[in-house]
Amino acid sequence: MAAFGDMAFATFSIMSSVYRIQKADLDPPQLILVGTVLEASVFVFEVSTGVVADVYSRRLSLIIGFALIGAGFILEGSLPVFATILVAQAVWGIGYTFTSGARQAWLADELSDGEGAGGVFMRGSQFGQVGALAGIGLGVGLATISVALPLIVGGAMFVALAAFLIVVMPERGFRQAQAEDRDSFSEMWTTFTSGVRVVRMRHVLLAIIAAELFIGISSEPYDRLWALHMLDTFEFPSLFGLDPITWFGVMSAGALFIGIGATGLIRKVFDLDEPRTPCWLSA
Repeated sequence: MAAFGDMAFATFSIMSSVYRIQKADLDPPQLILVGTVLEASVFVFEVSTGVVADVYSRRLSLIIGFALIGAGFILEGSLPVFATILVAQAVWGIGYTFTSGARQAWLADELSDGEGAGGVFMRGSQFGQVGALAGIGLGVGLATISVALPLIVGGAMFVALAAFLIVVMPERGFRQAQAEDRDSFSEMWTTFTSGVRVVRMRHVLLAIIAAELFIGISSEPYDRLWALHMLDTFEFPSLFGLDPITWFGVMSAGALFIGIGATGLIRKVFDLDEPRTPCWLSA
């Protein structure tokens, strides 16, 4: 799941920015608005869609999420129109919220007493990085035919993954909530009000939320405009006779190789089942 899912996402994302600039001809404000719609969709639906994984089924949540992500990718790649791209961001943003945390929760449920969970998560991350590397190569290859193809193929891969999980994905460790506790709106409201109450009581949580808000706001222009800056500022040489946009794949692959090496080093140096390890790594 990790390898194929990351491969599908890399196939889409490696050329998505180039597609929006060259094919859809979006200007900087439109590019930023595309990212804003995506982030807003995730923010608005994160709690409500999380109810599916927490109350009904982790498996169901993942299947719905992957199908929606794939549909959003295919929609964006099929019609290079600003309004359609905005709708596509909302669709795959909602799909992402169905998967957010659900895969980790499913895996933790399936592992016996959570033994070795840290190592399994890290190994899954490594498989995901290898899959992403393959996705970069696939995306670049497809882009030499049409810059829209990586988006459509990446979306089709996510839809295929959802269909595959319907057939083969087990769910033995999850215990569904009792019938009287399955009122989704009630669960959502209870979770929301409890969270607000805790945040209001702890000023440090307010500070963390404010910091995350400003970090998100500050990173959005870079996330959406870096590709435009690269295309407008630099003259990329032809690489082995291929289209200059292949340099985007080369740069992404280089960064990914560094990530793969760092992940392997972390597995050797740190005890991943020690609860404090994530704190040290984050710091």
